[in-house]
Amino acid sequence: MTDNTFSGKRIVITRPRAQSKELQHFLEKSGAACAVIPLINIAQPDDEGFAFEQAMRNLSDYEWVVCTSANGASRVAPYLSNSATRPKLAAVGSATALAFAREVEFVPSSATGALLAEEFPVTSGKILVVQAQETSGDVVRILRDRNMDVDGVAAYKTVHCLLTDSQIAEIQSADAVLVASGSAVRSWCKQAGPEVNGKVIAIGEPTQRVAAEYGMTISAVAREASTAGVVAALAGVFA
Repeated sequence: MTDNTFSGKRIVITRPRAQSKELQHFLEKSGAACAVIPLINIAQPDDEGFAFEQAMRNLSDYEWVVCTSANGASRVAPYLSNSATRPKLAAVGSATALAFAREVEFVPSSATGALLAEEFPVTSGKILVVQAQETSGDVVRILRDRNMDVDGVAAYKTVHCLLTDSQIAEIQSADAVLVASGSAVRSWCKQAGPEVNGKVIAIGEPTQRVAAEYGMTISAVAREASTAGVVAALAGVFA
């Protein structure tokens, strides 16, 4: 990637604003005109977080805590002790591992929930999977199919952001648009249809799969949700 890779490019990040600052700063320093137009926001699950709080009070019961997103890991992090040996931590990818703000014992070879569950080390101890309310349930199901003792808890849910006509037009006219989750893809497609004029970069294969289901064309897939991973994918489409 050269210093002028993004010079003059109009790039839209559709993550929630709190998760977009680092990437936006990098792209703008690299010459891009960068806008943040969230397609989803993160909210409390329908039970207002009751089940999650209960699980956090009983963390010592678990040998492992597994998080399938940085949103989940950032919610678990305040409950972790740097001196405790339990629970051990597993993250779906590097961005999720960083959100724990503590050493992580397991990350799969590729950042997908299914691979995390398939490669997860066999254990007889209890496992807590922290995830979104609207999860597919694959991680819990695969771990249970491998005869492990698993509890699943929703730490948050995603809600669609209502887009204005001007926001839709800005996304449609951008050189590149970043979509970070299946929920973001669904939000866009339900409000504006699957067509986007510029390049669309998806974070992760699960996002790519949802895009395919909705007929949305993806130009590149960032294998990691980190700034470095997204920048590499963006650079590839502009090379």
